[in-house]
Amino acid sequence: MATYAQMQDRINLDYLNRTDLGAETKRAIIRAVKHYEKERFWFNMTATALAVGTASMTVAVPADFIALDFVTVRDASLDSIVVLRSFDRIAYQRRTVAAGGAAASGVAQEICYWQDQLQFFPKPNSATTMTVHYVHTLPVLSADADTNAWTSAGEYLIIHHETADMLANVLRVADVGQIQSHKTWEMEAYKMLKFGNDMRLGMGEEKGMVGTIQGQAPKTPDSNMP
Repeated sequence: MATYAQMQDRINLDYLNRTDLGAETKRAIIRAVKHYEKERFWFNMTATALAVGTASMTVAVPADFIALDFVTVRDASLDSIVVLRSFDRIAYQRRTVAAGGAAASGVAQEICYWQDQLQFFPKPNSATTMTVHYVHTLPVLSADADTNAWTSAGEYLIIHHETADMLANVLRVADVGQIQSHKTWEMEAYKMLKFGNDMRLGMGEEKGMVGTIQGQAPKTPDSNMP
């Protein structure tokens, strides 16, 4: 596993041959992470249990939340998946309560994400727990000794994206071939990472897009990572 400092050295010394770009390299690494953090990988999927009382039909999402996968709610001793809906559907369901068209309270049946909150219906009739499964941000790299999954599993992906960024936007090199080489290596690293992701999850299919999971044909890497 590379550290934050080791990633910087590899970029500056191995690819850019520069020792005067410390601050620029750090910023570019963070940009590279931001570029890919919305992708679903095995290392940025998590779950958090949230306490839900009887007085509200909303709960704040965790601070590290990026995108919702699914939610389960505890009913007695069982956890059931709550159906994901759009906000307008939830708002409509709440409106029908006044007209006697829907239950005013009970176990949550429908849920949506809206303005950094999970909005659900109906209102719980007893205190319960919701477990939110979601894509989350990893701890931000700051100190030289810092590590996270982007410096290990995603090391090649981040390095080549960041190096292409530096060549194009910081150094503004005239030789576009250098930039294209790193973009090519970046895409090869991406394919390898996604292939490894599917193997780890045992899905045999692509599960990368955030939001509602849609299965696609499995990907097979067609080249070796540099």
